[in-house]
Amino acid sequence: MVDKTGFRYLSRHFFQLPPPLFMRRSLRIALVMNPFALRRRGGDHARSLARELISRGHAVRGFGAPPGAIPRSGGSLMPGIRGFMPDVIIAYDGFSPAGSRSAAMARKLNVPLFLFEQGFPLVGHPVERMMRFVGEQLWGRRLRRTVEHVVALDDLALRQAREFGIDPQQTSLISGGVDQSKFRSGMHSHLLERHGVQGRIVLAAGAFQSGRGLEKLVRAYASTLGASEDWTLVLAGEGPEIPGLRALANIKGIAARMILVERPRPEELPALVSAATLMVDPDVSGRGPRRTTLGGLASGTPLLSVPDSLQASLVKRGVGMLAEDNSEAALAHVLRVAASDPGRRARWSAMAQTLASQELAWDAVATRVEQLFHGDPTPHELLRSA
Repeated sequence: MVDKTGFRYLSRHFFQLPPPLFMRRSLRIALVMNPFALRRRGGDHARSLARELISRGHAVRGFGAPPGAIPRSGGSLMPGIRGFMPDVIIAYDGFSPAGSRSAAMARKLNVPLFLFEQGFPLVGHPVERMMRFVGEQLWGRRLRRTVEHVVALDDLALRQAREFGIDPQQTSLISGGVDQSKFRSGMHSHLLERHGVQGRIVLAAGAFQSGRGLEKLVRAYASTLGASEDWTLVLAGEGPEIPGLRALANIKGIAARMILVERPRPEELPALVSAATLMVDPDVSGRGPRRTTLGGLASGTPLLSVPDSLQASLVKRGVGMLAEDNSEAALAHVLRVAASDPGRRARWSAMAQTLASQELAWDAVATRVEQLFHGDPTPHELLRSA
């Protein structure tokens, strides 16, 4: 006879066991890029994420990118994905033709599609804007029906995904992606040394283009810290706005306290952001320096920003100060407050390094992505603001 009491006991405790191993298996991940925008839209992120996922035992293959652009890339798109038989498809730049093909292949293979999106600049190249519009009109509806989850890499991308009609439950903001072995505190910048920069530094980096808010920053700096010999405004980058910014500094009488330096090489960037006292991102156009900002936070450099910047949500986490609005007066106020309170800067710096370690480092980003793959949309517990 069957001992029903014993059977009920065993069955009851069997279903209380942890999930079986196959639910935590190594995944086959197809990573699809738009080859025509690899350098601008997600290329660095895809490359680093692929390395991290491979190191965790996942099988990752890149499609749509030239050989070597990301680890194990170079396969042809449609036949390559079909032959690889992935468990998951990750696509960057969903409105590109590569995004459309990713959606078609996800439907054909009946596998989940995850879109990783950077915010599309509000003021961009006409051809890029036209291509995005065409993609949204031609396959946007199919993309919306197919996508399992949208991972926004910045605040603007999150807003745009929800405006596009993606259910908020199907969106996550994962702002991270920084190498803490490269970006750390206490580094000496030879780039600043070459330009004779000493003392406390307010740093703004990126492309010097119209709409990035750099003229507003120069005016705000001139009205607050420009007369102080202890502070120097450093603008690091290149672009067509350089002559105008230099002329504005002369008009405001701060030419000696504002230094324009060339765009830092990749090996120079970590030391530059580490040596800065404050970083400022006044950009509201969606073209802010994402890698520089994240690297600075990992280095413990506080961030001052405006409400519509790419990383405003990070600033709210206690790693700096957010202006009340996008105006010059509001930006001048946060500069004045930050410069006058070393204790507050120290608290911001400590929180920035904690945030970088727990959420922005590539290890933490990969863990969060794996959680999404396995159906856990719950974000990490938010750090309390200082």
